[in-house]
Amino acid sequence: MRVRILIFCGALPLLVPTGCGVGDDRDAARAVTERFYAAIGNGDGAAACEQLGEQTVKQLESQTGEDCADVVTRLELEPGGIESVAVYATSAKVDLDNGESAFLSPEPAGWRLSAIGCRAEAG
Repeated sequence: MRVRILIFCGALPLLVPTGCGVGDDRDAARAVTERFYAAIGNGDGAAACEQLGEQTVKQLESQTGEDCADVVTRLELEPGGIESVAVYATSAKVDLDNGESAFLSPEPAGWRLSAIGCRAEAG
């Protein structure tokens, strides 16, 4: 059974571009996103959940009534390569070549995914 959940896509923080020291942040955001999608591809729910932010894990578990590691690999996420990474004051956006975007927020452990499976709405 596949689960279709878009996590936090509608409640994203204001994106404010920043220009200082973003190279390392871009690399870190890219790495987190790559680890997440690699874990999903390998069916490793525990590794995928390690890339999610604390609030994202709580929301996923609340919406499904299941442990993150048990449900995250059933999300309807399309595999895709990373097309671009942008870092903002308090967030980052990773666009995939399949049309989906992922958003990240800084947490004590580093950048973590706060929204996945997002697509721009037409119009």
